[in-house]
Amino acid sequence: MVSLKSEGFTELVADVARVARSSRDVAVVTKIALTLDGRLGEDIGSAALTAADQVLVELLRCPGIHLNTAAPDTDDRLFLTRTGRLAVRLDGAEGPDDAFPLGGVRWGDVDPAHVKARARAEHDRTARAVLALHAELVAEPEADVHARLARIEHAVVHMAPVLIYVDEHVYTNLTKAGTLPGKSLSASHPRSLLNRLRATPVADWNPVDACFVACADVLLMSGPPVRLEEFNGTQLDPDTLRNFLVERIGTYGGGALPGGTSLRQLEELAARCAELRKQTVGGGESTPYRVINGLNLHKSEHLLPTPAVLGDAPEAVMGRLAELLGVDSPVDTRIADLAPLFADLAGRLVDAAAPDGFTTAFEAVLHAFVTTAAEAFDADVAMSRGPETFDPLRVEHEVDPLGLGTGDFYCCVAPRQAFVERFREFTPGLTRALSAYSARMRFNTWHYLPSTLGIVEREPGRDDWFFAPTMPDVASWSDQHHTGHVAFGVRYAIRVPFGIEYDGRAMPGLYDLRLMRTSLPAFTVAELRGAIATALLLKQLYQAMSVHDPKVVDFGKSWYERFHG
Repeated sequence: MVSLKSEGFTELVADVARVARSSRDVAVVTKIALTLDGRLGEDIGSAALTAADQVLVELLRCPGIHLNTAAPDTDDRLFLTRTGRLAVRLDGAEGPDDAFPLGGVRWGDVDPAHVKARARAEHDRTARAVLALHAELVAEPEADVHARLARIEHAVVHMAPVLIYVDEHVYTNLTKAGTLPGKSLSASHPRSLLNRLRATPVADWNPVDACFVACADVLLMSGPPVRLEEFNGTQLDPDTLRNFLVERIGTYGGGALPGGTSLRQLEELAARCAELRKQTVGGGESTPYRVINGLNLHKSEHLLPTPAVLGDAPEAVMGRLAELLGVDSPVDTRIADLAPLFADLAGRLVDAAAPDGFTTAFEAVLHAFVTTAAEAFDADVAMSRGPETFDPLRVEHEVDPLGLGTGDFYCCVAPRQAFVERFREFTPGLTRALSAYSARMRFNTWHYLPSTLGIVEREPGRDDWFFAPTMPDVASWSDQHHTGHVAFGVRYAIRVPFGIEYDGRAMPGLYDLRLMRTSLPAFTVAELRGAIATALLLKQLYQAMSVHDPKVVDFGKSWYERFHG
């Protein structure tokens, strides 16, 4: 029987700890822990360290320092936390809760007293910066501070999980042990940190909590709500936030700015960052995308210097396009200029007979196009999701769109032939996997719908929704935390979300194109660019078909069983 299931993050971290303990060279142990044994960039692993630990880890790279795995509790010791962060404890200090001990440090020729003095000085400097931010919040009217809490709560409840460090503290909604609201903890739950802070005078807050609130709110000012995810798996403090904002301002074409770390200075930087991003992205000159590492959920925004064009699509996709449109391969044509040809195709599909295995000709064409994408990108699976019918999405509608269920949406999942061959001896395993991918993507469309339709503030409304995605992304190690991704091996992925214009309004994130691999190689940015061009062609197809509002009934569990059985 073919199994797509991955080990999951808990077992992966435990295995990394075992590998790290097998070496006696502290420099090697440190690198293994920082990179999770080569799975994570060392820069990202280092960004998770506290300021004091950064000093210590720098010195741990010196030659002649060894690890003693049988170290007594009074030693200076290394730990790997359950969230995958390397931590150092001096003079037998207690390790992080439930962390994996790696061993004690034998400093060799390095003077431990000098090492510890530097680390403690850095710890004290960080503490002063945290206290300064706390003092600024204390000086604010309570209503303004509570508004910050509300903005953070609104963001974390309606987006993918966050996992952010402030010194030794972890702020996350990823697990049931998390204290931020999200899928595992409701916004009204008494264990929510934000609710506990509301009930406490600001002067009595833990300064580290105050630092998180101040920095997270500033970060939200600098871009879209998902900006918070750019600090997943890293430290969020005044220095790192200032450096991040200054770097982003430069990316968006802004000049050098003084980078202070007071709350007001950080807010000025954030406002400038948001303004420049709007100009850069809104003008269409650059396409933002995100690079995601699923191990620590870190997501970093980047810019394609020029928009994807038709020529970026793979040759096989271009061949399929020419076949559908009945023209020679239009490599030099702008994608938008193909709209009349897609409109003609849509009109023909409405009246065309459905091939065997499909309910409508449109569903057959969609499946063929997505299959071509799977083969062209060497993706184990390609998929595209959307609404079964448009009628409930009209401005004037008889059916309440917020009353729709996940069954009112579809996801066309198409495997490449090499993936099908893996299940030659057990076809039910294939249909189970494809059905699971489809079901999850149907849920995603439903989940984004209030944001897609711009009715998140409507009363009566729906609490359970996420911000509709707008940025393409390329991801590695996505099969670590998400239950479905763990079960069905979604390790490397590309997602290109897009919307269409319908009934006089834009509908962001209503559709997407996704590509997935269960094993190496990881997708590249060049492949992401090709996927964006391919998705823009799908967008033209969906836009043209929306005029005719065909009902999509294929691509459910029973359909996959019939089609692949």
